[in-house]
Parts: sequence; structure tokens; C-alpha cells
Amino acid sequence: MNAETQTTPAEDPGLRRRVAAAGPGYRGLRRAFSDAERDRLAAALEARDEAVPRYLTHPTAWTDRRAKLFEAGAYPDKGVRLTAADLDAIAQRFDLPVPVLIEHAKSPLEIGYLTQVEALGDELFGTVALTEAADALLERSGARRLSVGLSADLGEIKEVSIVRQPRVPDAQMFGATFAAALDPSPMAARATDDACRRIDGFVREGRLAPAQADLAKAIAQADAVVEFDGDSAPLRDLLLRMIERRPPVGLFAETAPTGAGDEAAAHLLLPEEAAFYRRHFPGVSLDQIARRK
Repeated sequence: MNAETQTTPAEDPGLRRRVAAAGPGYRGLRRAFSDAERDRLAAALEARDEAVPRYLTHPTAWTDRRAKLFEAGAYPDKGVRLTAADLDAIAQRFDLPVPVLIEHAKSPLEIGYLTQVEALGDELFGTVALTEAADALLERSGARRLSVGLSADLGEIKEVSIVRQPRVPDAQMFGATFAAALDPSPMAARATDDACRRIDGFVREGRLAPAQADLAKAIAQADAVVEFDGDSAPLRDLLLRMIERRPPVGLFAETAPTGAGDEAAAHLLLPEEAAFYRRHFPGVSLDQIARRK
């Protein structure tokens, strides 16, 4: 553990989240951006006089590794004791990726980023995205031990470092085999389970037809991030928000637009449903979706 004394919040978190999703990942998830989209993101950063990360202008291959970061306990030299509740607060506060350093020293080398954090009881875990070159070097050297750099109030992760002597003896990145065995991560699995439970609740409330539940759950399991209202958000979150806004009634309010072939949907859809399916599933006809009801 290493405490920093100064923070520099991003001027536009929404922009930085999209930039992260185009690179190492935002909350552990990445999405494909076209060259034109990357250029626009870079131009937006330059207009705000913010640094443009190299991965935005030079598409980078990333390797994700599961890692144990920290654990609850007493740290006499810092005069603090961190509890499981403190770790949960740190995880909840984590948003934008933070850099991977060596021995807590800043370097022009781009090694990787910590992109996702979760608290599991008395331990703090995360996902570390490494560049292809860095991952190969660390694999050859066997350097996997980690130390977390925290803010002055010990409530926010500022960086994670590869070190010789970690404060927590078993804080480390796991090997590729172990990381694969944990995929999807407990956080992702828990998010999917929660989404499925909410979908079941929507069916009971009458916000969703029983025959639509399987389709909704399939969408909820997709680890995809999409742009919405000028920000990036997980696809499952947008799906749940869309269903939540539906009134609990048994009838649908709008007929899907008619047209040639399969697009002549004979069933009824709410406007936001039709818009959602058109945007995220352009290859599936509304009629085909409506038949699943």
C-alpha cells in the first residue's frame, strides 16, 4: 500500500469512460471503435487540453489478468486499520482505469491499467489489462507481485505497482490458466444474476411478458458496453432501465412499424422497445422479436 497526496479528477468523466472503453477497458469491458471514432475521441481530449493516451492513436492488444490487490487488516506503519467495509467502499468508488507502475514510480512506459475492482469479503480483487509486450515480459520474468497506491484518505486507488516485496504477501496477478478459470469474474457473474432476478421481478410486476423473459436474460448476459446519451454504459443496464420505465400493464402501447418482409411486425411494442432493438440488434427483425412474446 502506498498513499498519494494529490488527485486530479478528469474534467469529463463521460469522455474518459469512452476513451477507456476504446483501450484497456472501462470497468473491465472493452468495445471496438473505428479509426474515425478514435480520432474524434483524441480530438475531444486535445480540445480540453488533456493528454491523449498512446493506445487511442495506436490500437493495442491487451491481456486481462485477474489479481488480488489488497486485504483488510491493520497497517501500523500507516496508523490505520482497513475493514471489509472499507474495501467495499474503495471498490464502489473505483471508476476510471488507473496505471500499472513499477515500484510506485512513474514511467513513460505503458505497461497496463487496472480496469475493474471488486471487494469479496476481506479481500480486494481486480482485473489488470496489460499490453502484449508487458504481459510477455512479466510472464518471462515471473514478476507478478502487486502493491496498491491509495489516495491520502485511503479511499481511492490511484495506481497499482509491480513490486519485489508487496505489503500483502499474496497480492499478485494470477497466471493465464488461473485467470481463465475465473472467467467470467465473480463481479460479472453477480451482475448477470442480479439482472436475471430483476427480469423475473419485472415479469411478476407485469412490465414484461413471460415469453420475453428468456430473450431479456440473454441480452443481460452480454458483456458489452454501448454509447448512450453521451456516455458509455453496460448493455444490461440500459435493458433494465428500459424495462423499468414500462408501465405494469398487459397490453403494448404501439404497433411496430410495418414494412416489407419480416419488418411487418404484427405484434405491439413500446416505442423505447422498438428503438432499443433497432439500435442494438439491427440484424433481427422486429417481427421475429415480437413472436417471442
